[in-house]
Amino acid sequence: MSFRSTAVQEVLDRGQFCVVAAMTPRGPHCTPLVFANSGARLWLTTSRRSVKARAWRTDPSVAGLVRSGDLAVTFTGTVRTYDALDRRTWAAAVAGATSIARATATFSTKNARFFAGYAVDARQIPLAWTPPGRVFVGIDLERTALVEAEGVQEGRGRWGGAAGSHKTFRRAKGVDALAQLPVEIAEGIGTSGEGALAVVGERGLVVLPVRWRAESGALYAILPAETLALAGADADAPVALMLDRASVWRARDMVGAMFQGEASFFVEGEVGSGATSLRGVLGGATPAGAALVRVRPSRVVWWKGWSSGSADAR
Repeated sequence: MSFRSTAVQEVLDRGQFCVVAAMTPRGPHCTPLVFANSGARLWLTTSRRSVKARAWRTDPSVAGLVRSGDLAVTFTGTVRTYDALDRRTWAAAVAGATSIARATATFSTKNARFFAGYAVDARQIPLAWTPPGRVFVGIDLERTALVEAEGVQEGRGRWGGAAGSHKTFRRAKGVDALAQLPVEIAEGIGTSGEGALAVVGERGLVVLPVRWRAESGALYAILPAETLALAGADADAPVALMLDRASVWRARDMVGAMFQGEASFFVEGEVGSGATSLRGVLGGATPAGAALVRVRPSRVVWWKGWSSGSADAR
């Protein structure tokens, strides 16, 4: 069975970034990377010492999301890493030399502007961001779904079933959800926008496109219930919410944050008590049958250019 329709292929060809998630002892870890679509795989690079690279050494499963215009492709698959310093990957690299060479050329061409930004900032780039400090990663797709603002256009492979929902909703009160971020990071990402939500569901990790907003005491993600159903999650699940301001050519200008923790799901039409408050948070521009995700962060990770940090968020 092919997991790439023409529409899926176009999104994967045109998208600028791939939000990639891996499972870790702290839950999902979800960040954006430049990538390329070549042959039967998606290709990307990451630091040899990154959280994702370490996670994939024990569990090669991956989930991700690519956006292009009003459409997005969410996918799951398996990674294969190619590391010049890891002899365990050499045999696979030799066997796949032709496809790797083709993928490398495609990756370099597609991300030429990004590499031009590297050249401008060459003296400031840490070793982990240069070729000697990175590994090349190929992703074999196992499931894909084409998603738009109103819901799911098509899905290939076995996805989840229904979207779990609590029956009651009450607006949260408490500390500002973005208070743990450095001021420059908080100002960079703002208080609302587009994001990516990594959810642990009944068939593993799934990354979904969301709109997000921060209110006093709460961090919310909004998406169609039909899209949330792809994850097949219960009314509560481990999540990571990724928010960022990307740059298409300069890594030093990229700003973002990832909130790891637990989330509660509320589906419009499934909530009885508190339905009016729920609709108030969802807003008037949300399609019928929307889902609201309330994130309770336990840890936050942030980045600006090549610098990053983290803090407990309880």
